[in-house]
Amino acid sequence: MASAEFESLRARLAAPGLNAADVFACAEELGTLAREAVAVGRPVRRVAVGGDVSVDFLQRAMACAIALEGELALFHVEPAGAMAQACVDPASALHAFRPEIAVLVPHWRQAVAAVAPDTDASALAQLHGDAMRRHEALWFALEARGCRVVQHLVVPPARGWRGPAERGLPASPARRVAALNLALLERGAGRVVPLELDRLAERVGTAAWAPERYHHAGRLACDPRFLPDYLPWFRGAWRAVTGRVRKVLVLDLDDTLWGGPIGDLGPGGIALGPDHGARGEAFADWQQYLAQLRQRGVVLAVCSKNDEALAAPGFAHPGASLRRGDFAAVVCSWDDKAAGLQRIARELDVALDAIVFADDNPAECALVRSALPEVATVELGDDPAGFVARLDAGHWFDHPAYTADDLGRAGSYASRAALREAQVRHVDIDAFLRDLAMVGSVSPAGPADLPRLAQMEGKTNQFNLTTRRYPAAQLATLCARDDALVLVLRLRDRLADHGIVATLVAVREDDALRIDHWLMSCRVFARGAEAFLLADLVARARAMGVAALVGEYVATPRNGVAADLYGRLGFIATSADGRWWRRDVEAPLDDLASAIAPA
Repeated sequence: MASAEFESLRARLAAPGLNAADVFACAEELGTLAREAVAVGRPVRRVAVGGDVSVDFLQRAMACAIALEGELALFHVEPAGAMAQACVDPASALHAFRPEIAVLVPHWRQAVAAVAPDTDASALAQLHGDAMRRHEALWFALEARGCRVVQHLVVPPARGWRGPAERGLPASPARRVAALNLALLERGAGRVVPLELDRLAERVGTAAWAPERYHHAGRLACDPRFLPDYLPWFRGAWRAVTGRVRKVLVLDLDDTLWGGPIGDLGPGGIALGPDHGARGEAFADWQQYLAQLRQRGVVLAVCSKNDEALAAPGFAHPGASLRRGDFAAVVCSWDDKAAGLQRIARELDVALDAIVFADDNPAECALVRSALPEVATVELGDDPAGFVARLDAGHWFDHPAYTADDLGRAGSYASRAALREAQVRHVDIDAFLRDLAMVGSVSPAGPADLPRLAQMEGKTNQFNLTTRRYPAAQLATLCARDDALVLVLRLRDRLADHGIVATLVAVREDDALRIDHWLMSCRVFARGAEAFLLADLVARARAMGVAALVGEYVATPRNGVAADLYGRLGFIATSADGRWWRRDVEAPLDDLASAIAPA
């Protein structure tokens, strides 16, 4: 994958001043590389694209966006208007292509057919329901074949009829598009990844995004000159659908969280808050934005060349929205920042490609880009009033839908940071775990759990024993089977309620219960949660009358943390490559001792 030609294309796509001609040229070369990779058996992503409009141009931008994420993609493109028929026809070329990801691109003309302005509410409700059923039929047809879906939201028409009167008219296309988009978000939660094309069009100007002449000339989805603008939006959706959403934001301190060097100026001299003019207000607004990101599940950390004792008063500044306890890790030292980021990754048990690093210093950003290309680097510049826009432009943290677990993640990482600190200080870990007062419960998954499970399926890579990924529809099917178990583990401690932290799918095969799928959030590594869950599974297996549990481990570059799991839990290897394991259900449970108490 990392050929010189591929890396050269990625560098070209990442360079400032990218235009539509660059996108077209790079996409052409990427297509050649993808076909060559298939010919020699190297892995590529298989992506189907289609909708109500011609998607040829968008597909090229998608190829470039996927390349920027470090992957090659082979595409199947459906002509305008043909996607619906292809999805529901099992003999179609689309299904013969066997896509793993499908991208659906609707258009307002087909999504909300014209109606009389005085159409009554019941007729509008029927039309709205029909539109949603059409979308859900496509989702179901694709999900049934194990294909994940990126769903573009609908761009409303730019045209007006009688100005403000349209805003109060339920039958207006704009009102109906807004209602449809909201329904797509709500009904698609846990099933599809939305791409907010409506917001992108709004930012560049809806009339400019899709001029009428482009639609009539070739049913084009947009003006091609905006393809470079589309790239970061699609990258955000791609990360979500492939389980690579960034989740940690690491920040510098001086001139990043506040203005000026605190070690020289002291806490009273830094620019932060309304008493320090426009610059101070901008830093305060930036901190408020970051605090709201944290509330929404983004984990914050600090990596700064600083003296921590001198920097600490900055967190207590009256203009600060972020306190020291809001950061899951703080690395203040005079080492290079690449080393600091690696330390933070170890402390938080996250991969480097889960991290976004934001700094005002271009030299520090260049160092990190060179030493740790997996880390996303955001150069903030010297104007704090532009920091939010610069960070937001990357769509690093775009997320299909919130769950309660997202909103409680900050407390979970605070708990984990305390555990890590205890380990570093060589504290009695068993005593520490008991002091956490952990309480867990294992239960069969229910319908209300499926959005969270689908979210975990999409983003969990480290503790993921097979890296199979089941969408919500397939999980629901497994839940309904008599010969299968879909279990969820919930965990809380004295510091946080972590919610659902693990899921396990097991299928009965003859006299054994095969663990088909097992994943766990990295927030609860090293706590005994895996032993607690397995003990429950053993009890259920005994009740089912099976003789043994069979486990499977498929090694990937990212799940090495779970390589010795089955051996630690008393399983015996039954294959020389370490893939298959077995444990008799009547074996003693003493080796599954855990510090977690049952709820």
